[in-house]
Amino acid sequence: MLFKNSFHLLIENFSLNYKFLLYKLIVWLLGLALSAALLYPTLRMVYTSQAFEDVVQLFRDFLRAVASGNSEFLTTFADTLKDKTAALAEFLQEKTPNVVFFCVSAVVIMLVTRFLGGIGVFTFGNLIDGRMSSFARLSFSGSYIRNLGKACLWQVIYVPITFVFDALVLALCYVVFLFLMVVISMQFAATIVALMISVALFLAAQALKMTLFSDAIPALVSDRLGVGAALRRSFSFKKGVGRFGSLFSTYLISALIIMCVNVLCAVATFGAALLITVPMSYLLLICIQFVSYYTYGKKKYFLSEDQIVSPKKDKDHENFYDNFEL
Repeated sequence: MLFKNSFHLLIENFSLNYKFLLYKLIVWLLGLALSAALLYPTLRMVYTSQAFEDVVQLFRDFLRAVASGNSEFLTTFADTLKDKTAALAEFLQEKTPNVVFFCVSAVVIMLVTRFLGGIGVFTFGNLIDGRMSSFARLSFSGSYIRNLGKACLWQVIYVPITFVFDALVLALCYVVFLFLMVVISMQFAATIVALMISVALFLAAQALKMTLFSDAIPALVSDRLGVGAALRRSFSFKKGVGRFGSLFSTYLISALIIMCVNVLCAVATFGAALLITVPMSYLLLICIQFVSYYTYGKKKYFLSEDQIVSPKKDKDHENFYDNFEL
């Protein structure tokens, strides 16, 4: 029901998709400009090196081997990869100052773009809340300015926490991938199983993160709570395991669908459809946040102009035979 109502709400407010796309493009362009100024010189130095070219060529051969089922190549892939990456690491060690500057700059750019992107998510959450609470069409610019202070305060807390979380998850997925490649004797099977489990672990971790922080922005926007109170409400899960499981399942399935749709659209349309599917993905997750908040908070909300969703009665006080005539 959460996914169904969230998707319905997304379709009913599809015009927000174009505004979100425009906002994301502005953020991406800013990130691209910073990358060109700070990252490109070091990046060019690395990708023009022979050590890097050898690693890239190895992965090209790996993809061909997976597609063709070349088990002979896959048998030696792990050892070859270790040798090639060791050569690349030796090259990078010689360029330590450049690498350190590159890494620090990349982290700063990523944090800045996440910060600005998060402010956009907060603003569009306010627009969605306006539609759900009173079917009002709020101005993006007015909402952006009005909520800028609270949005910035929230992002100062949220961005560093989730950045560290995502970095740890990626490191864990990499360790699991390498571990399975070593443990499983059949290299072709090891590659498939390692990729499958690593991707599944990554999606589950993202679903967990979204579940834990699901109520934070709706609490800040809808009930005007402070950041501390919003975090406490987001982590409380007063409905217990049932609510947590339902939210986690919804986010996990949504993340899987989003990944499949975006990959398929990127391949089938040479990336053109991503201009629609990427902002839709963000808006769908925002809709899930607010629909779940209204649902578990037992609040009425507009799903469309002529459809209002009312909270369900508590089953403990509901008599099954009340609707039957004697």
